[in-house]
Amino acid sequence: MRQILSIFVLTMILISCNNTDKKAKEYTQHQTEKLNEKVDGYFSALHTIGKFNGVVFASKNDTLIINKVYNLNQDKKSTTYVTTESQFDIHSVSKLMAHYLIEKFEIEGKIKKSESIKKFIPDFPDGDKITIEMLLNHTSGLPRNLEGVEEDNINLSSEQIVEYAKKQKLLFEPGTEQQYSNVAYELVYFVIQEVSNQSFAQCLADNVFQPLEMKNSGAHFYLKEDNLKKLAKNHEKDDGKIMQVDNVLPDELKTARIFSTASDLNKFLNHVKNEPFASLLQNESNVIEKSGGSDGIRVEIYTNLEYNYNFIFLANYEEVPFQKTVEDFAKILENKPYDVPKELNRKSIKLSAEILNGYEGTYSFADMGNLELTFKVEHENLVVYQDGEQIATLKAESENTFFDDPKEPESFEFVENENDSFNVQMGWKGVKLKGIKK
Repeated sequence: MRQILSIFVLTMILISCNNTDKKAKEYTQHQTEKLNEKVDGYFSALHTIGKFNGVVFASKNDTLIINKVYNLNQDKKSTTYVTTESQFDIHSVSKLMAHYLIEKFEIEGKIKKSESIKKFIPDFPDGDKITIEMLLNHTSGLPRNLEGVEEDNINLSSEQIVEYAKKQKLLFEPGTEQQYSNVAYELVYFVIQEVSNQSFAQCLADNVFQPLEMKNSGAHFYLKEDNLKKLAKNHEKDDGKIMQVDNVLPDELKTARIFSTASDLNKFLNHVKNEPFASLLQNESNVIEKSGGSDGIRVEIYTNLEYNYNFIFLANYEEVPFQKTVEDFAKILENKPYDVPKELNRKSIKLSAEILNGYEGTYSFADMGNLELTFKVEHENLVVYQDGEQIATLKAESENTFFDDPKEPESFEFVENENDSFNVQMGWKGVKLKGIKK
């Protein structure tokens, strides 16, 4: 009798477990379908208003949410047309891959981030003050881009880039401030070249693409094997028309001209979200992410370790409202409130001369190569000048926010600083850039 009861209890437990597993799977499927609906709805809305062309990928709890393409022109012969297998130029996303390689080399005992670059470039000015870690964290003091180059950047070898980097004036004492620097990462690529005895691109192929089976990733330069098959062509808007832009431009450096696909980039994210790299690469929000872009191209890869999701979007049309799209994508996958994109029709208001006069002055944008914009009050309007030439007459949307085109999201937002004056935040091509009043 006791044996029969034991068998009965065991049977009931197994039935209960099976029912629980079934309900869990049904719940997971339901959650996946809801997230797919939200993500697809968001990017479909962006696509409908002409702000997105490209590929969207997302996964959560190791379950695929979406891997979908959005084409503004369904004609396969169109230059904007892409598929989920299209290879996109990823630009500064290569910086995250370089950071990964440095961490990998340190684990293997080949390098220390605390070492100065003097070890690799003995005659680099103030090289004893600049560590590899400073290069990685944009605290080296080196400027954003190379200045004083007498030929097209694209023709420079890695050694020539280093020679030009030696001539750059430091913006601040190394380690005391932070300023985004492409020059610093060119030195990171050079260090990787010195440690591995091969080009950065080849090192990346051998240490990342091959072991992770990123079979559709590669580089435009410095690779032994060429696997470029389906390159997504870049596009921008010019006088209201979508125009193709060359993927490789004369003012770009060729050291890290990497291309990849959404599914390949997801493999990279799945690798770096595991230890020991997760702790080394994540920010204070438990996120590993990197954006990239140039004329006609915008890219984002993002993994949240706390909520366990990845997302990637690759846009070969630069009109995507980039920063807001990144923020909203994260909100969707975290089940937080977000706004579905819609056509803009901004309304202007009239401000007093006293308010407008407070915004007059010249503002410098460090993240745009120290671009300077001057704001003047003329005929009761705030007017913007660049190099002495008027570029826009702004309309006030609120007491501190101004726009040019009511159909576009680009804005100038003035923010009071500690000196009882103002700085300005410029929304440009979907990215927010800070301007400091001189």
